[in-house]
Amino acid sequence: MKTLLGLMITLLLGGNLFAQKAPNTLQVGYFGPYFTNVGGTVGYAFTLKTWEKTSANKRSKTHSLQLLPQVGYYHQPRVSHNLLFNPEVSYQWQKRDKRFFLLAAVGTGYLLTFKKQDGIINLGTGDIDYRYKQLHSFVPNISLGFGVAPCKTISFYFKAYYGRQLRFDAVNTAFIGLSTGILIHLKYKKEKA
Repeated sequence: MKTLLGLMITLLLGGNLFAQKAPNTLQVGYFGPYFTNVGGTVGYAFTLKTWEKTSANKRSKTHSLQLLPQVGYYHQPRVSHNLLFNPEVSYQWQKRDKRFFLLAAVGTGYLLTFKKQDGIINLGTGDIDYRYKQLHSFVPNISLGFGVAPCKTISFYFKAYYGRQLRFDAVNTAFIGLSTGILIHLKYKKEKA
């Protein structure tokens, strides 16, 4: 488990492992599992490959394949705090000179949950000191969405995702929700020869 956690942190922070000449993307957004929980997500997408195709009617389409390691946090009021490490492989498709784009992703998430258990009440003050139990889950997931790019450096996205929360000591449950946010496209200056 520590190895998996270390690998995910390395992917998040290891920007020097990938070619820095391709445009990469910073993602910040709202993250709402089960539609009622409130949370946020941050990630950094490394561009693996970008290519263009021109069809017979001379419409050019841009395709992009990215590796998106991301960290999300969400809170289930009065029940649990949750931390999700979710590296994704993301695919984007956009018609050239159009503002709208489609996206799809496949992720292999690791969910760390701190679930509220029983508590001890202080009879003098009335405060309750709760115990929390750590739960570890594997969360494979897929997501589909769309976005709009009003300019070259900033885009907005909206996506829905579905996955399974797999644990050894519990019944496997669905993991569904919505995510929306902003994409900041970072371009690196070309090196002088």
